[in-house]
Amino acid sequence: MNVFVTILVLLAPAALIYGWVCFFTPSSGEPTGWRGRATLLSLILVSLAVVMWLVTMLHMPGADWSSGAGVGHQVAWVYARTRIALYALLAALVVCLIGRPRLILPIAFACVGTGLFWLFSTMP
Repeated sequence: MNVFVTILVLLAPAALIYGWVCFFTPSSGEPTGWRGRATLLSLILVSLAVVMWLVTMLHMPGADWSSGAGVGHQVAWVYARTRIALYALLAALVVCLIGRPRLILPIAFACVGTGLFWLFSTMP
């Protein structure tokens, strides 16, 4: 199970990059219109979750884990941002299911991998 999670987390950035590249690559057989907008929305939500992780790690309040000073505040602060990111990833996963058929699987991989990365990198 641990190897599967590691592979999924490592494939998430590649899946996200593949999704963006394929979205902007013109294709004659792909449907446009509302499916394209749904795909764009899901790609934006996954990308925002990645950016939120960077901002969260850069602005996380300090805590002294040896004495316990400020640990509760730090954990609560990170937990609040993790919930927002996981809701955004869940919304992206749901929206990607109605998007372009070719990009459903890569965006779903990016959502799940990014969510697992958020959880495992922010848990105390």
